[in-house]
Amino acid sequence: MLELVDINKTYSTTAEAVCVLDRINLTIESGESVSFMGPSGSGKTTLLNLIGGLDKPSSGKVFLNRANLASLREGELARLRNTQIGFVFQLHYLLPQCTTLENVLLPTLARRRSEIEKNQAHKRAVELLEKVGLQKYHHVRPGQLSGGQRQRVAVARALINQPQLLLADEPTGSLDADTAQQIAQLLLELNQTEQVTLIVATHSGKLARQMQCQYRVANKQLVKIEQKKQ
Repeated sequence: MLELVDINKTYSTTAEAVCVLDRINLTIESGESVSFMGPSGSGKTTLLNLIGGLDKPSSGKVFLNRANLASLREGELARLRNTQIGFVFQLHYLLPQCTTLENVLLPTLARRRSEIEKNQAHKRAVELLEKVGLQKYHHVRPGQLSGGQRQRVAVARALINQPQLLLADEPTGSLDADTAQQIAQLLLELNQTEQVTLIVATHSGKLARQMQCQYRVANKQLVKIEQKKQ
């Protein structure tokens, strides 16, 4: 499903060129759960952004379902991100003036839809809020929710367009231990029930170890740690 070939990412400053990732090669199969672990500044978020098409490598190629992301025009890349990739960030980025249901539906507004498609999207949003345990909060605004609840809304929003790939960047970083574990379990459950490939970037060893495949980002390299038995 996903293949990274000889990925290099270098940032140029006025003083020097700083290499963040060097010769990264990786293949991820459909339906896998994967973690990138490493401290702040190690490059794991950069790697996630390259996979999600939010940034482009300095050299090398990122293939998603055999499509080379670097070769896509901006409009094509935007459509791919909207339809095939879901994003969950440490900060939920919910619109405060919108209800939970409206926030979940936001990604469906990127293109014109028929009334039938709008009704189908509304039905899926309701079902997703039920899956994340917020079926009673459809008309509640983010300011009335806890941090964990807001992150659950963000997870539902990421899944509304039925993406094949879910990218989560420090999804539990701002949560207490109990809530963080609940979000981790939710992501793993959705990995199975939604049949979505899950990639998590985290500095939490506990979260990383719950994924099937674990990698450490260090010294510009990606090193495999462990493969959990199925």
